[in-house]
Amino acid sequence: MKPTGSAMRFEIFGEDAGQVIPWVAFMMFVILGVSGLVLDGSRIMLVHRQLQSATDAAALAGARVMPDGDYTGSAIAYSAGSGKLNASATYSASTPIVTPICVSALKTQGLPCVNSASGNALQVQQSATVSTFFMGMVGMKTVKISTVSTAAMGGTNTPYNVAIILDTTPSMDYPDSSCGTNQTQLSCATKGIQQLLLNLSPSVDHVSLFTFPNIDASDVSMDTDCSSTSNPTAEPYTFPSNSAKSLSNTVFSTGSGTSKVTTNVTYQITGFSTDYRSSNSTTSLSKSSSLSNALGVGTGTGGRHHSSSGCSGIQTSSENTYYAGAIYAAQSALLAEQNVNAGTQNVIILLSDGNATAQQSNMANSSNSNSSTTWATNSGTYPSWIGECGQGVDAAKYAATYPGNPTKVYTIAYGSPTTSNLSNCGSDVGQGAHPNISPCTAMKLMASSPQNFYSDYYMTGGDPACQATGLPDYSLNGIFQAIAYQLTTVRLIPNGMATTTP
Repeated sequence: MKPTGSAMRFEIFGEDAGQVIPWVAFMMFVILGVSGLVLDGSRIMLVHRQLQSATDAAALAGARVMPDGDYTGSAIAYSAGSGKLNASATYSASTPIVTPICVSALKTQGLPCVNSASGNALQVQQSATVSTFFMGMVGMKTVKISTVSTAAMGGTNTPYNVAIILDTTPSMDYPDSSCGTNQTQLSCATKGIQQLLLNLSPSVDHVSLFTFPNIDASDVSMDTDCSSTSNPTAEPYTFPSNSAKSLSNTVFSTGSGTSKVTTNVTYQITGFSTDYRSSNSTTSLSKSSSLSNALGVGTGTGGRHHSSSGCSGIQTSSENTYYAGAIYAAQSALLAEQNVNAGTQNVIILLSDGNATAQQSNMANSSNSNSSTTWATNSGTYPSWIGECGQGVDAAKYAATYPGNPTKVYTIAYGSPTTSNLSNCGSDVGQGAHPNISPCTAMKLMASSPQNFYSDYYMTGGDPACQATGLPDYSLNGIFQAIAYQLTTVRLIPNGMATTTP
């Protein structure tokens, strides 16, 4: 008779009694082993985080003194090595490997690979040996871990006074589908400026918003207080002094005789402020800031969009383009702000299509100005309705070469034409200080250096021939982020970014 399954098990294993004891012992060994691995693994992970933090600190310290400082010594000083600032008693770290590298993306954004470092970023590698306990029972008494950190060289460590000059002429109401559905050029521009503010440092960077055309000063709140859907009143262009060291609103009179009305006119929509974010670490703009509100924060769209629960944001005004006066106004305000913020650097960021087309009737003249107000002429030099694009170039160059205190000027050509004719910089055709200049060329020449010129030609009707030399094709958001990148200090960047030779 064939034995049953039970009988077969009896023959092989013998009696069942006592079989549970070795199984319990085995399982206890497994549980203790797994627990030991977890404990050792947790300790290794903790040491790895500590070593990574030390490596980050070393990379930032070294990058801060690039390109010509002792970046190797600075990095080692902040490393986890024995006796260094981030040394630890729980593990032993080797001397870090410090390597300057030239990151292609940083190079195209204006951080050159020059001087003794021949790089625009610093990479630091550290390793450490961690002793184990439970893993040592199986022969693995130590574990070696390694970390890598890369920090970008900062544009400067200097705090900034930033004057943003925004084109708010009627053309900014044209649609721009490249930045979203149902968006206007103005809403796209305000979104871009929001990106700038999200990347500046409110602890040190003071920012003010200017627009052209200039508006009645009593209407500024229409752009900043979130309560109005009305457009501010655009006044004929007025002309701040091109040598003033402080900005005051222009007194401007219209009419004649007993019906004459006097108003204050301004290009400056918000004063210089640092309240656009509550702190350097916050990742959103403050809804109580006049500057943030002017950009439509709270609606998510900016521009002329209005919401009962948010801000309408800055709005367009009914005058054609003339930007020289706004540049001089911004420069004057920057000089005054710098006087109260010692050690700061002045910056102008101008966004426009560059096509200055204001008519003589758009400008303050002897028939509608009081005797104390400068009015336009047909001379072709500021202030004039002749050579308007060229006057903008001269105004920006004046700011960029201000004696002993140059202003860094960035320009953003927004759909700027590359041709010069009666429709494009028409008042410069055959006349003015820069005859036959095109809007794109005007925007290029206004930038204080070639790498400070950016172009967005993706919007409907944009001219693809207007491109920034040596820079990638950015959207407006990307352009403002790239500018902020140049204005910020050292920062960590992803490891493994593409590198190139200096």
